Amino acid sequence: MFHFRKTLAAGAAALGLSLASLPVAAHDGVHVNQPYARLSAQSGGVFMVIVNHAAGDDRLVAAAAPDVAEVVELHTHKEDANGVMQMMAVPEGFVIPGHGEHALARGGDHVMLMGLKKELKDGDTFPMTLTFENAGEVVVEVPVDSKRAAAAGADMQGMDMQGHDHSAHAAHAHGNGAGVDTAGMTDDQAVVTVMMAQFDTPENPLTVEPVVVQGDHALASWAQGDKGGRALLERREGQWVIVLCGGPDLRMPSFLTENGVSDADRLSALFNAAEDGKGADKVALWSSFEGVVMISEPASH
Repeated sequence: MFHFRKTLAAGAAALGLSLASLPVAAHDGVHVNQPYARLSAQSGGVFMVIVNHAAGDDRLVAAAAPDVAEVVELHTHKEDANGVMQMMAVPEGFVIPGHGEHALARGGDHVMLMGLKKELKDGDTFPMTLTFENAGEVVVEVPVDSKRAAAAGADMQGMDMQGHDHSAHAAHAHGNGAGVDTAGMTDDQAVVTVMMAQFDTPENPLTVEPVVVQGDHALASWAQGDKGGRALLERREGQWVIVLCGGPDLRMPSFLTENGVSDADRLSALFNAAEDGKGADKVALWSSFEGVVMISEPASH
């Protein structure tokens, strides 16, 4: 799970992406263009551009996909007083201006899927019902396209991730730190060593701090040039493995729980306190990574 200033329409045009739409009426009501979903193991986001052909404003007030997710909510990202991007539910929904449009895009307003019920891969589709104040219920077929969603991000593994596919980045990485000898190291040292083995290069040196370990999970903040982000790691058979990289999501206990962290509240509290102690500018840098990139398959819990 996407920098916060690029609209979905502009991003699609820049990448030459095909557009999918499900029109409700030829010249009246709402049209839903370019829907797609980006999914991780247990959660995901749905993005689209909603066009309102009516003269008056309409409002998207709810979304539902009962066959796919336990919970579906309208969410947004909002910057707090310290410049940190936080994700939050928007129960009042999103206004679609008359004769205008509203983009649900990464880093902004979007539909959040939580508690995925089944595995979906790129190319699969699922129905989602959008409920509008005026247009009523609109059913949209949403294709899963995680590669498209991961086209923007941070500079890691010596690659400029702007305009590149994060899945290609993951495949090109140094085996997720596998085979790195961390014997005799503390957990903090081992986490840093695994991160450096995968992403540090002479051309793009990586710094990793702070690192917070709780049981068999760890969170680490990283910076590479003028970009930064966070990583979730898991101890598997005595070896630390990078599960995913992200930005603001990794400060949220709910997101950590969704991704298999058993003591998410404590890990989040300790990690957020450690980051906050480094200053608002550093927290903002680590929050600048857009979206979430899966580096390895989450272990089953």
